[in-house]
Amino acid sequence: MTEALAAEAPLASDAQSVTLFEDRAEVVRRARATVPAGATWVAIAGLSVAVDDASLVARATGARVVTARVTRRVRQVPAAGAAELVAIGADLLAARVRRAAAERAVERAAAADRRTAHMLDSWVRGLRRVPRGGAVESARWKLAHDELSRALTGALDETSACAAELEAARLDEARAQLRYEHGRTLEPRFEAYALVQLDAPAGGPVAVTVEVELVYRTPLALWRPEHVARLVTVDGRSEIELRTAAVVWQRTGEDWSQVRCRFSTARPAQAALPPLLTDDVLRLTRRADRTVHVEARDVAIAAAGVGRGPRDVDEMPGVDDGGQPLVYEAARPVTVPSDGQPFRVDVDERRLPCTAELVVYPELAPVAHHRATATLAGARPLLAGPVRLARGASMIGRSRIGFVGQGEPFELGFGADDGVRVRRRVDEKRETGMTGAQKITRTVHLYLANLGGESRRLIVTERVPVSELEEVQVKVVQAGGAALEGKDGFARFTVELAGGATQELELVYRVEAKGNVQLEL
Repeated sequence: MTEALAAEAPLASDAQSVTLFEDRAEVVRRARATVPAGATWVAIAGLSVAVDDASLVARATGARVVTARVTRRVRQVPAAGAAELVAIGADLLAARVRRAAAERAVERAAAADRRTAHMLDSWVRGLRRVPRGGAVESARWKLAHDELSRALTGALDETSACAAELEAARLDEARAQLRYEHGRTLEPRFEAYALVQLDAPAGGPVAVTVEVELVYRTPLALWRPEHVARLVTVDGRSEIELRTAAVVWQRTGEDWSQVRCRFSTARPAQAALPPLLTDDVLRLTRRADRTVHVEARDVAIAAAGVGRGPRDVDEMPGVDDGGQPLVYEAARPVTVPSDGQPFRVDVDERRLPCTAELVVYPELAPVAHHRATATLAGARPLLAGPVRLARGASMIGRSRIGFVGQGEPFELGFGADDGVRVRRRVDEKRETGMTGAQKITRTVHLYLANLGGESRRLIVTERVPVSELEEVQVKVVQAGGAALEGKDGFARFTVELAGGATQELELVYRVEAKGNVQLEL
């Protein structure tokens, strides 16, 4: 068979498996063909128009593959498929039958209306010839008039209802006619198929059944990890139910029905060259002003590995996949629609024991938050991505989590506790000595209230400034029972607050600077 003849009748194919990367997908398709002995061409349909031509690899069972390439074409086809056109035609026929029945009903109602009106007119003409007098005759004529009036009213109502039905039937027919005409309108359809040249062995049967397998990559498909974390209590112990799903988007136009899905963190399109270093030039500038300007700034403390709990590995893995590509696989075949909408496939589930705490950061929020700290167990790390959070049976919000290596501690917040309220007040006192030395004394007042009936254990965290200069000293005057972390300047209170109780905490620190220091705090 020549290329032209093969292209006229391409073979149908089925997607067997799909491996999704962060910006593309690798698809494995199979098709069966019956070919004569010797060299022949077959065309295999079902490929995306956006397929990467250079990635196409063809293999065959029962014949040898000589060459393979991707070919594209444009055909004019009806906007609706054959089955859809049949359904639209049936709707159009039903609409025409309904319209014809409505026209006949209108004719019958109009005839009944005319007949009743004629009888009422005859009653009026007959009444003029009736002699006057006689209560019996008057009652009989009045009864006949009432019956004719009711019949005329009913005929008019029937005529109006039949006219409304006819109008609705005509509108329904017009709509069905428009759908049918639009379905028959020719539109361009872009198609791609693989042309494969096969060489079947001679000396055997006249026709050979060959199974052709295509492997190729296509854009317009990607995946991202998403997690669902649920904080539960089992026999008085807190646990995190952690489920990981691969969220898939695909708009390739291909049919991925009941395919085996794999999700890889590898980056086949990423450059493998190391970055080039550039010169780092240092320049010396003479300082004329000897005044030291000090400004306060907020610094985010990067706590790799959380800093709590034992570590089960010697060092943190790298970013994303720890430097080693990972592959996740769906437990069963799935059907991924080609509509560009997110489609979730569960790939992992684990249950981790954790430590649940109520933490308070009065400087940031006047409420307490549930925080759970756990150590990741299992053979796989936890990929960075969005997390949907639940506490018990209730969904409480969304968050994000960074990459967590195997055996690393991590923490998740599970929303606020409405039963705890916090109020914060800061008093400041500034003093300047004879030599220009400066002192700033700040007193932080914290007021805690437990609005619930149960006792609560709170971990309250406050900040103390940390100086990076010798000319500026920071001293904690009164810790109020807080545990101080001098490196990062955190002061942590551990408070047991009974139900309905209140408590006040106080933290006092002093900032001292020499006369040549300009404090802007």
